[in-house]
Amino acid sequence: MLKYGMMMYDRVFQILKNKIESGLLPAGASLPSRADLAREFGASEKTIRRALSMLAEEGLIETAQRKRPVVTASFRAGHLTTTLALKKIDANITSDVLKTGVLLCYPVIKNGISLCKQADLEIPRRILENMKIGNPSEFWKLSKQFYRFFVARNENALILQAVDSLGLSELKPQHDDIEMRTRYYRQLQEFMGTIETGGAPESVHFDDMSGIYGLTGGNSTVLQAASDSPLILGRKQLEKTMQEADKRYSAVYMDIIGLIAAGRYRRGDQLPNHKTLQNIYGVSVDTTIKAIQILRDLGVVKTVRGSGIFVEMDGDDIRKVPVPPHLIAYHVRRYLDTLELLKLTAEGAAACAAARITPPAILAVKAEIDRLWNRDYVYGRTPAIFLDFITRHIGIDAFSVIYVLLQRNFRIGRSIPGLLTAEKTILNCDVHEQCVEAIDLLSAGNQDAFVEKSANLFAHINHLVIETCKQQGYYQAAAAVYNGAALWK
Repeated sequence: MLKYGMMMYDRVFQILKNKIESGLLPAGASLPSRADLAREFGASEKTIRRALSMLAEEGLIETAQRKRPVVTASFRAGHLTTTLALKKIDANITSDVLKTGVLLCYPVIKNGISLCKQADLEIPRRILENMKIGNPSEFWKLSKQFYRFFVARNENALILQAVDSLGLSELKPQHDDIEMRTRYYRQLQEFMGTIETGGAPESVHFDDMSGIYGLTGGNSTVLQAASDSPLILGRKQLEKTMQEADKRYSAVYMDIIGLIAAGRYRRGDQLPNHKTLQNIYGVSVDTTIKAIQILRDLGVVKTVRGSGIFVEMDGDDIRKVPVPPHLIAYHVRRYLDTLELLKLTAEGAAACAAARITPPAILAVKAEIDRLWNRDYVYGRTPAIFLDFITRHIGIDAFSVIYVLLQRNFRIGRSIPGLLTAEKTILNCDVHEQCVEAIDLLSAGNQDAFVEKSANLFAHINHLVIETCKQQGYYQAAAAVYNGAALWK
């Protein structure tokens, strides 16, 4: 009984810790009551109290008499996972796409693990049992499927698309032997056992496997992959793959509606011509024609032959325009998926960028934020500018491609009714101040604090948007856009 009790409180502690560090329980969130936690884990209240005490000792929660424990804001989200990823890419990876794979997959897989219930883990366990050491091709194929399960467990189609777009599943080992497979399989078994008992995934040691793909020392990478994979075709193919689902004409007309609601365009203003709109949104002429036609049908704009496209409504009128609910749902889901991927990977992106940002770049972004907040204010653009600032300085091409897409998707928020306001509210003032504080930390030479602040900032924005979408009634409709469970079940 003593042994079981010790294992149980440690397991509860590890599961709750993983949920906190992954952002599933964000800073400021209240944990369930001890009684509810006891029912959830099938444990005694004594076990729950011990686990909560351990969380408090690590500074992950704050406790007070007669109040539920609250998640603190002092932890560094995904710190150990990101540290391991950065060490990995600095140590022996020279390929741009492989660096991106590490920075993307480490936090995504960890988050997928934290979401798994015991029943879910039957799938990766079965994959593991089907890995036959004597069959090399099937062994390595199933190894990739094992990890892909945890990527898919996030139930986020954008995350899965980003990981798949790298083409890493097509890599074939150059050097392989049964001894290597045997040792790696034992490590996978230990990894799976750690997950099943609620332990920390980072605690399991894996040998450096880069040699089997031709990654040795500082030599250039030699890879075997399909000739049409993103890994071989490079940045352009990756960019094309990532942008494929982002070409809807609804994205254009919804963004214009959002800008009118925010006061960026007013009644009588002339919109950019079709060629300029194509460049702004990265779409075809057919897409902008369809978008403007819908705006005309809704009475939002009028077109004058030989003169251009003119706004017919002001901010008050535009809020009454009946936008089709299914299109709102699609864009809300795309926005939420984007924010989740940002939350999971912002720490790694900020760490890469921090090492490359120069003092003149810091002064320039400060001036831009100050101008758009204090002089030319339209709506709260500071977090978008901050994201652009990080994206421009990541310095890893493939990772930058993914962040350029996230940067563009981040603009979806301004087109969703109820999410954007032209007023300076308490919430957007707080987000603005956090962005400024992060840049000030970097300006003072404190890169670690900048990285931590950046990670917590995007986790905070993700939490705020989810709460607002629930209040506006969008969240359930967005969840129904696609079945996330179908990605992994």
